Amino acid sequence: MICDHGSNDGSTERIKLDFPDVIVINADSTLWWTGAINHCVSYVLQHAAASDYLLTLNNDTELPANYLSELAAYSSKYPHAVLSSVVYDIATGKIFKIGERQNWLTARARSVMFEYDHVTGDESIIEVTHASGRGAMFPVAAFRLLGLYDQQHLPHYGADDDFAHKARRAGFPIYVCKNCRVFAYVEANRMTTARNQFSLINFIEYLTSIRSAANFKVRWWYGWNNCPKMLFPSYIVVDFLRIVASYFKHFLLAKP
Repeated sequence: MICDHGSNDGSTERIKLDFPDVIVINADSTLWWTGAINHCVSYVLQHAAASDYLLTLNNDTELPANYLSELAAYSSKYPHAVLSSVVYDIATGKIFKIGERQNWLTARARSVMFEYDHVTGDESIIEVTHASGRGAMFPVAAFRLLGLYDQQHLPHYGADDDFAHKARRAGFPIYVCKNCRVFAYVEANRMTTARNQFSLINFIEYLTSIRSAANFKVRWWYGWNNCPKMLFPSYIVVDFLRIVASYFKHFLLAKP
């Protein structure tokens, strides 16, 4: 299933021609990521059985031929879990992200490695605290229990990680599966452009644009929804200082 929210390049027609079995939901371009994915989740909830799963994929991803069979094998072994994928950079073929464990005290998410962080008895699985929309498979039961992604506060960035945190707190553990690989165009985002062109306007856009993962409003609500309230004041201050420092550090370390 695909949500086509406002494309004007003939995508819907091409999908219907080349993949007639794919369900296309058409909507306007104001939905952004969260609204579009919520349209698809709502459709699935109307038609899915209680034991079904829902897999989210972004539009910048490509999958190897054995991807679904690998996911099915892991879901048989871990039936009540959220299963996420290792993300590879499609341009280089190298691993871009395995997964992370959020530390609210330091306002950082620590990257994990299979060599050191795998679960006991299974070196191909790591338990993490959240998962992105680039290849995450949820039991449908998680959405029936928790509802949809937070479209109001997190319209584009952060809603995927936010929902994963909620699912984990509700008793759905989150595992990264070593053999489930997703290839993504990791540099194809507006934040990269903003960071590569130093100016006051781009700095403000970096902190306010709906297309930026550094959007302060998004980071506020992501923290508010998930961080222990006792830690939230220090978390949001440290997080804000870190993303501002990251912006300027990018230019200080840039090669002339």
